[in-house]
Amino acid sequence: MRRARSAVDTAAMDLNRRIRSLPDLTDLWTFIDGGHGYSAPQLFAIPLDRTDHALPSIIQVYDDDLCQEPDDHPLEQLIYQLAAVVEELVPEGSVAVMRARPGGPDMTEQDRRWCLALHRHLHAAPFATRPLFFATDTSVGIVPPDVLVAA
Repeated sequence: MRRARSAVDTAAMDLNRRIRSLPDLTDLWTFIDGGHGYSAPQLFAIPLDRTDHALPSIIQVYDDDLCQEPDDHPLEQLIYQLAAVVEELVPEGSVAVMRARPGGPDMTEQDRRWCLALHRHLHAAPFATRPLFFATDTSVGIVPPDVLVAA
């Protein structure tokens, strides 16, 4: 992961919604995807306040180098930055995270490694998180629990 946009302006989007359930979160990620697909692998993070409302900004990190394997150092830095956002903007809030990539819906071994690494870092984070999602050009959904345990 190399290039990050600290916050993408989403003023034109309707992100002012409560996220109380998996269907709510799925709807939010589907709305953000917009049916346009992805030009490169990327991570999305959305802070939610303590009343479960999504903030009107999306943290989006592009993987311009098309990293084949997750790297712990950038993931640690991402968690550090997300912790600062939560502390400053949404104390007692949480963060929803989605890994996305171009291509078809089948989760590859590389996707599994990325999701497992993300889950491990999110599990150790000093803030609450929502279930991890994974998206492709044709699908959006929660990462299956069996992917989130090391083989």
